[in-house]
Amino acid sequence: MPHYSFYLCITRDSCYLFIKTRREHLIASAPQRDPAVPEYKPQIDGARFLAVFVVLIYHFFSSLQGPNKIFDLTTFIAFFFALSGYLITKILLVAKEIGLKKDRKRVTIAFVFLIRRTLRIFPAYYLYLLIIMLLPVGGYYLRNNAGMFFGYLSNFQIYKDQLWERFATPHLWTLAVEEQFYLIWPWLILFIPTRQLPKLFIFLIAAGIAFRLTYYALLGNVTQNVPFTVLTPACLDSFGLGGLLAYQHLYVRNRNPWIMRACAMILPLWIIMAYFGSSIWTVGFQRVFVSVFSLWGIEAANTGLKNLFGRFLQSKVVVYLGKISYGIYLYHLFAAFFFWRVFEKVSEFASGKGVSLAPLGNFLAKPFVNFIFYFITTVTLATLSWYLLEQPFNNLKRFIRIGRPKAKDALQKIPLEKEQLDQKLHDRKTG
Repeated sequence: MPHYSFYLCITRDSCYLFIKTRREHLIASAPQRDPAVPEYKPQIDGARFLAVFVVLIYHFFSSLQGPNKIFDLTTFIAFFFALSGYLITKILLVAKEIGLKKDRKRVTIAFVFLIRRTLRIFPAYYLYLLIIMLLPVGGYYLRNNAGMFFGYLSNFQIYKDQLWERFATPHLWTLAVEEQFYLIWPWLILFIPTRQLPKLFIFLIAAGIAFRLTYYALLGNVTQNVPFTVLTPACLDSFGLGGLLAYQHLYVRNRNPWIMRACAMILPLWIIMAYFGSSIWTVGFQRVFVSVFSLWGIEAANTGLKNLFGRFLQSKVVVYLGKISYGIYLYHLFAAFFFWRVFEKVSEFASGKGVSLAPLGNFLAKPFVNFIFYFITTVTLATLSWYLLEQPFNNLKRFIRIGRPKAKDALQKIPLEKEQLDQKLHDRKTG
C-alpha cells in the first residue's frame, strides 16, 4: 500500500492541501544539483557536536577564559557562523532553484524559509528566556533587557553595557547574530542573480575584515570587557565564507584545491600573529583564519572521512549529540546552576536525616568532576527539550515546503491513485 502524505502547497493565488505518495514526493522534491553532494551528512552533525563541546569546555573551565587570551571564544565561534553560512546558503539556493522552476514567488520562498527556521529555533529559545526570567537573582539582567533578548538583539545590548552577565545569558549573543543573519540572508540570496552571488560573498568577507580593522584602529588599545567582535558586522566574513563554499558545492565541480591552498597559506601567518600576541592584524584576520579552517573541516565532513576519526564523527552517539547540539548550547550554563540547586536540596534533605554531604560537595566542586556532571545534566535537559518541545515543532516543517507540484495537478492524480490502490487491494484479496 502506498504511503500517503499531506502537504500544504503555496501557489501564486491560493493555498491547497493535497496528497502525494511517498514515491512521488521523493521524485518531486529531488533538487537538481551536484550529485557528489549527499542528501544527509552525519559527519556534519558530529562536527557540530564537537564545536559545541569546545564551548562547554571553555565555559566550564574558568582558567580558559579572559579577554587577554590569544584564542578566545568569540574567535572560535566563527566555526558556527561559517557552518550556518554554508548550510543556510545551500538550503536557500536549492529552494530558489526548485521554487522558480515551479513558478513560485521569491517572496513566498523567503517566507517559507523564515517560517521553517522559526519552527526550529524559536520554541526552545523563548522557553529558555521565560525560565531564566522567573529566577529571582539570575533573571535580573534579562528582565531589565527583555525586549533586546526577545528581539534577538542581545549582542548589541551586552556590548552597550560592557557586561558579561555570568549566569545564563552571555552565550545568547551568538544566537542573536545568527537570527539577524537569517532575517537578511534570504532576501539577498533569492533576489540577487545566482551567478552574481560569489561577488556578494567576497564583498561580505572583505566587509567583515574591514569592519574589525577600522573599529580596532578607532579604539586604539582600549581594553573592553565585551569585545566589539560580538557585533554583527564583525561576523560577516564567516557567513560569507560559508556561503561561498555552499555555492561551490552546488555549482562548481573542482572545489577542493582552493580550500587546501588557503589553509596552507594562512597557517604560518596565523602562527606568527598568535606568537606576537594581540594586534590590529590579529583582531582583523584571526577570525578569517578560523573560518577558513572551518571550511576545510566542513568540506572533509561533507565528503566523508574514511578513517577512525570519520567513524567517530558518524557514530550513533555523536550524531545524536550533534542533532541536539542546539539544546546543548542553549541550556549548558543553566545546567550548571540546575545541578547545584538539585544538590543543595538533596543536601538539605540528608542534613535533616543527620547525614552530611559536605565531603561529596567538595569532590563535585573539582573542575574535571563537575564538568562531567554538568555535561550529563546538559545532555539530559537538551534531550528533554528535543523530544518534548523542539521535535514536535520541527515536525511541522513538513507541511511548509517549496517546490511541490501545482495543487491542481496533484488533485487530478488523487482519483487515479485511489483507483490503483483499490485495484491492488482487490488483487491481494483475490490472489
